[in-house]
Amino acid sequence: MLRRVNIFVFLVLCWLAPFNEMAAQPTDAIVRISPLLDPVFERMTFDVTLHRVSDKWHYWANISLRIESVDLQLTGGFNPAVHVLTMVPGSSDLLQVPYTPGAMAGYFIDAKFVNGQIALHVIGPDSVQFAKSIANPDSIKIGQFIVTATDNSFVPEVLAASTPLDYFNANAFKIDHDSATGAGAGSNTWYVKHDNPPLVTEYLASPPPPDICDAKFVFTGQYEGDLKVGLQFKVSDEHCYEGFWIERSIVNLRDLTDLTFETLPQLLYQNEPRLLSCQCLLPQVHDSLFDDVEYRREIYAYRLIGQRLPNYGDTAQIIDTIFVRIPNAIISNAKLLDNPFRDETTVQFNVDDRLFLTARVFDLGGRLIGTLVDDKGQEIVNKEYAAGVGYRALWEAPDIASQGLFNIVLIGIPYRDNSIEELSRVILKAQLVR
Repeated sequence: MLRRVNIFVFLVLCWLAPFNEMAAQPTDAIVRISPLLDPVFERMTFDVTLHRVSDKWHYWANISLRIESVDLQLTGGFNPAVHVLTMVPGSSDLLQVPYTPGAMAGYFIDAKFVNGQIALHVIGPDSVQFAKSIANPDSIKIGQFIVTATDNSFVPEVLAASTPLDYFNANAFKIDHDSATGAGAGSNTWYVKHDNPPLVTEYLASPPPPDICDAKFVFTGQYEGDLKVGLQFKVSDEHCYEGFWIERSIVNLRDLTDLTFETLPQLLYQNEPRLLSCQCLLPQVHDSLFDDVEYRREIYAYRLIGQRLPNYGDTAQIIDTIFVRIPNAIISNAKLLDNPFRDETTVQFNVDDRLFLTARVFDLGGRLIGTLVDDKGQEIVNKEYAAGVGYRALWEAPDIASQGLFNIVLIGIPYRDNSIEELSRVILKAQLVR
């Protein structure tokens, strides 16, 4: 009886031996299906990548792959009446060519829906000389694919390689020599140069990445002149946002917490296309945004606000607040190039912001003696000057002017501001020597 049991065990082990040997076969390649973070509710994006994990092969031939949606399988899988499958142009590392039987010098990629699943077929070249080598680097991207729902329904992002693997999925490489001419155990197997030997492949599907809203913002602003503030911001990704807007408040220096923000219509994303979100994962720059302010010598606070999309809270989020000081339009660094002078002298000055300038000469008794002229000989009376440096104004003393001291008075009225408080006044003492 014991002998019969031993014989039975022996026969069972012999029967299982081929399967154990098959199970012990090392993996030659890994095909990875990787869902990507796609912010669009009715769209799903994924990559298919081939990894070489053994030295058995270098030249890749073809693949037949079935991919299923784990969540949609309960309702029949992908529906061609609702779902559209596309491949992102330029997303493959393979040289793509039209399908031409018997004359393939590259790879033909065909992706479509079959029985509720994604059927991906890559037909490789006829000769190894056109085959893709993945010796270095050891992986290639077969392509990036997008599934979109035309009825705006949600497309789940959890994918899996379909089973049975042996029936649906196959992966092969091209051999660059005949095995019969080689050495070792493989020398007894005959392969023609153009054959596509199978690869022992492991099919893996990565989970979709977590969808979190952790965008990084850099919000800045500066005074541009002419009572105009320039604003801009950078964002690392804005897939959670519908758009942005900027609000403004004058800062109360007696109470810095007393900020009453107002909405600026020209800086609302509903009115300004540059403030719309791309709803994408790529870094974005929103610049060339301007605000015309009303008062000089004030500090303005600007607040950046983002409107979250419905799937991400549908709320207004205060992102950052910055402060910009508006300077007065003043005449600065004014000086006489010749003092004392005999017949004429030149005033050199800078203008810190656009203003209207009047430049005149008075004696010490306050009597008007004359008016300075610009480099074109025109009298400087309410003359507009843009912000700049090194302006010059000339005074030629008339013959009737007696030797002595005179006041050269420069008065600047700021652009868009006629209030007395904002006048810029400079008085230079000039000594005339006859």
